[in-house]
Amino acid sequence: MIKKILLLILLLGTFLNALTFEEVQTIQKVQGSMKALSGYKELANDNDPKAMHELALIYLNGDGIARNINKAQELFQKASDLGNSESTYLLGKLYLSNKTIFYDEKKAYNTFVDAANQNNAKAQLMLAKFFLLGGVVPKDYEKALYYFKLASKQKEYEANCYIAYMYASGTGVFPNFGRANAFA
Repeated sequence: MIKKILLLILLLGTFLNALTFEEVQTIQKVQGSMKALSGYKELANDNDPKAMHELALIYLNGDGIARNINKAQELFQKASDLGNSESTYLLGKLYLSNKTIFYDEKKAYNTFVDAANQNNAKAQLMLAKFFLLGGVVPKDYEKALYYFKLASKQKEYEANCYIAYMYASGTGVFPNFGRANAFA
């Protein structure tokens, strides 16, 4: 009976001391990443995709700890699998970087497709660039313009520059300096 009571008190104490993601994020902002690390790890173990994402960023940047790209990739993948579109996007960026062991342009493209389908504006911008420049996928100016416009609607303003370029140069569209000026 006493063991059950002690176990109940221990479980209740653990539950009451559990931090929320927002609390851990505040600790990080005020006291730094090292102080927040254990909180993020605890939340990540509870399958919190935002905590996994932040923890992955700490590992990726070596923020107060040794840089560990493998651990960052693993955490981005887990967070992505749980629906975190920003993690999916950054996973694509990891695959696109020829400075990592994960370099794979086709995998990057497919990962950006996943993030774009989750309405991630930066991933939509990346897909548009893939279609504008060709390489991994054939050049397709219609798809490039489509994805640039999706990103632009979400205030990813770099997309506006590309749209203006396409209209000014007549790349894939009929030249229209008025439209180019509007997007510039």
